[in-house]
Formats: sequence, C-alpha cells, structure tokens
Amino acid sequence: MPTFRTGFALPLDELRDEIDRFWTTLTAAPPLHGWGAGRGAGLFPAVNMRETDDAVTVEAELPGLDTTDVEISVAGDELVLKGARPTAGAEPGNGRQKPVTWHRRERGSGSFERRLELPVAVDATQVGARLVDGVLTVRCPKAPQCQPHKVEVRTA
Repeated sequence: MPTFRTGFALPLDELRDEIDRFWTTLTAAPPLHGWGAGRGAGLFPAVNMRETDDAVTVEAELPGLDTTDVEISVAGDELVLKGARPTAGAEPGNGRQKPVTWHRRERGSGSFERRLELPVAVDATQVGARLVDGVLTVRCPKAPQCQPHKVEVRTA
C-alpha cells in the first residue's frame, strides 16, 4: 500500500528531495576545470597510501607531468603534493594560445595541491620521491620512535 505524506512536512520534504537531486547532479557531472568536488572522485592526483613496519608510501597518478612540474613537502604530519598540468590539447601560437573549441573536456589542467595526513610521524629529512611512467612514488620513512622494536621476554 503506498504511503502518502501530508501536513506541514510535505513542502519541506519536497524541497529536501529537490536539493538532493540537484546536489547529486552537480557532483556527478564531470568537473569543468578538472578539480571539482565529489567525495574524492574529482581529487587530483588520485593516490594510494600504504604503511609497512618502516615507512609510509604514497603513489600518485601524474600522467604527462615531469619532475619539474611537481613539488613535494612534508610539514608535521602532512604530505603536500603541488604542481601544475598544462592545458590538454591547447595549440600554442606566437606566444599566445589559439582559440580552441572544446567538444569534450574531461582531463583537468592548471595548478593543483593535494594535502595528505600521514598516519604516523615520519623522518622528513629522509623522504624520497621518484616519478616513473606517470606514477609518483613518495617513500616516507617512519620516525625511529614509531618503528616497531622487538622486546625480549625474560624469565624472573
């Protein structure tokens, strides 16, 4: 049997439903400039973070970027990835961009900054990074006090 809403709550429920539909449409649409919001889906660069006994490793997808396009820093418990991607498919001409008519634009361009909270304290002076085939790998060795150590069990 269908349920019908009545009374004062009906207009508010309809308004909430309309806002929910609008928000879903807004966040599901591809971002205009490549850096839109949407529960992590539009974040750039996409990253994986894993932890072992001795380090935290972050892998970030940075297709088309060179080592000179990326800046990495560690501040406290935060790893910061900064950089810029040139406009995809733009045609240079005499020092200016030629007008371009986009028929589809799904790859983002422009500057980006991604801040990642590290799960443990790391030794910032030993952080290393490499960029190979569009994948940036940042290895953050754990601070000595965060590394596991074996405790010997004695009798009496």
